[in-house]
Amino acid sequence: MFIEPVIAHYRRDTFKLIFSNGYFSCAILAGREYEGVRPAYLEQSILDSYITFSLFGHRFHFLKNALWNVKHYKPNAIVCSGVDFHHLHTIIIFLWAKFHGIKFIWWSHATEGKQGWIGFIARKFLYRSSAGVLAYSKAGLLRLQKFGMQPSKVVVVGNSMNNEDYGLNVNHADSDRFTILFSGRITPEKKLDVLVKAIPIIVRKIPSLRCLIIGGGNINPIVNLAKELGVEKHIEFLGPAYGSDLQRFFALAHLFVYPGGIGLSMAHALSYGLPVITTDAMHEHGPEIELLKPGVNGDFFQDRNPHSLSNSITIWAEKLNTNTGSIRNACRETLAEFGYFPESVSSKVVSFLIEKLD
Repeated sequence: MFIEPVIAHYRRDTFKLIFSNGYFSCAILAGREYEGVRPAYLEQSILDSYITFSLFGHRFHFLKNALWNVKHYKPNAIVCSGVDFHHLHTIIIFLWAKFHGIKFIWWSHATEGKQGWIGFIARKFLYRSSAGVLAYSKAGLLRLQKFGMQPSKVVVVGNSMNNEDYGLNVNHADSDRFTILFSGRITPEKKLDVLVKAIPIIVRKIPSLRCLIIGGGNINPIVNLAKELGVEKHIEFLGPAYGSDLQRFFALAHLFVYPGGIGLSMAHALSYGLPVITTDAMHEHGPEIELLKPGVNGDFFQDRNPHSLSNSITIWAEKLNTNTGSIRNACRETLAEFGYFPESVSSKVVSFLIEKLD
């Protein structure tokens, strides 16, 4: 049995492949809704609602009937999303599984958390007391080894989106304008103000620059900043885009710029052959940052520094002017190298579970 906060849409293909493995049956326990997110549909899902409350400035979640559903399913093994003390039902199910000798496996970023030294010790105990951990990245593996976990109890499985979300076979449109792209939810954490502040510097060298910003959220501060700097003609605020519309904009772009901490957007951009420029504030990134090879498929810039960002963008504009084909190939090849596809991730998960169930 798998336990997730919600069945994420981007992991639909991965779960479908796991559930069709032919070696063991599966189900997934999750919320009918979690923080405003509705689940993807899977036949093997067991859904219930959350009891949510706040205490000491923290927001806690308890999935109704979670333990009853686990007992009713009678699993030989439980695979749960990473340790999160705000998801109270997962801690209860972990303790129940340990008491009854049921193998409990975390599927996790394997971070140290932000709960202070008591939380750190508790997190360390939960990982070390489990039957194993499916880690998103090599960095997660190294952290778990520091916790004292045996290498045989950890496997790096990577991450992936649904196959339809990759742009591996998309042909890029010809354009006389050098085009940079941002795609994601527009929030202060994404630091789009840094990108906007970099544009007046970039246009001194690339007068025809075009910047596409895709995503919903509060864009007014960014729009106002662009007007104040006199660069609004270089920026197109396109709002949310999905499916073929999103694909069309990725096909127009030469470079993907994400000024804040990046996650699966890294894999998404690389699949289109787009080099990625992002902040060097490493603690802000998701595990997918392991895909970035500076100078090969993108680069880091100095966090919150528009001059550093503009310098990185202009350098890559020059590179792409002469080596576009080889750079796009290098971007796409990175995904295969790290196994960031549903087929690869599901295969590693299934193999690990078969080993643990023997």
